[in-house]
Amino acid sequence: MRATFDFDGALKDLLQQDGPSFLMRLTGGVGIREFLNVELPRVQQQRVDLVLSLADRTLLHVEIQSAHDRDMPFRMLMYYALLRRKYRRPLRQVVLYVGQPPCRIANALSADRLRFEYDVMDVRAIDVEELMRSAAPGDLAMAVLAGGGDRKLAQILKRATVLREPARQRVLAQILILSGLRALSGKVEWELRNMGAVIDINKNPVLLRWQNEFLARGRAEGRAEGKIELLKDMLTAKFGPVPQWAEDRLAKATSAQLQRWGVKLATAKTIEGVMGRR
Repeated sequence: MRATFDFDGALKDLLQQDGPSFLMRLTGGVGIREFLNVELPRVQQQRVDLVLSLADRTLLHVEIQSAHDRDMPFRMLMYYALLRRKYRRPLRQVVLYVGQPPCRIANALSADRLRFEYDVMDVRAIDVEELMRSAAPGDLAMAVLAGGGDRKLAQILKRATVLREPARQRVLAQILILSGLRALSGKVEWELRNMGAVIDINKNPVLLRWQNEFLARGRAEGRAEGKIELLKDMLTAKFGPVPQWAEDRLAKATSAQLQRWGVKLATAKTIEGVMGRR
């Protein structure tokens, strides 16, 4: 199976750790009591993205998707049944779509005598100005994915750079990572350089975790092919489409080279800074 960078994990971390006001759209304005860490029984290994216990004693299940999945209705039905059985509480489900192509995720399943529905929300349905007006730092990171976020990138970054530490470093790292979902990583790097903003990986838990994920997954993969695909995904997330010369170099790389490039990736400002000159 082809390895991919865990954008969903970055978004889950943002939503849980930073609690952006954006979450209140998903809860329908109901306050959040706690985030539940849910691992479902092993019919097959399944961990849902987010389950929130709300102030009115209901549950909200949020599943984050960055790509189309034709089996999404079956997945959501399975999650519904297992969560409902586990907690015995009213449950609402939302698929939060954060991908670049138009959202094509179905919001219902009709089969035999069954009719099952859930909500699907494209993050671009939220206007970027609304999130930029928010006082919550996490909303600035989400603004990159919102409707018109690409056109307001400079303003988003400008507001992020004046935040107090450690929120400043955290939000800038989140913006850098999530911008990969919109092929804007190169533009983010360029804007930050023009602003004189520096992200220190050694002081930034978000980017440290990103780098550690590469190293850990690379070791677990144990095969050069898996490491190549993972590194290519991360290069694309940070710099945009990988040029042919870099793909050729990746194809011929040794495991040790891939490991070195993975370490350089977090602090390099260009793809040449990772892999050397053309």
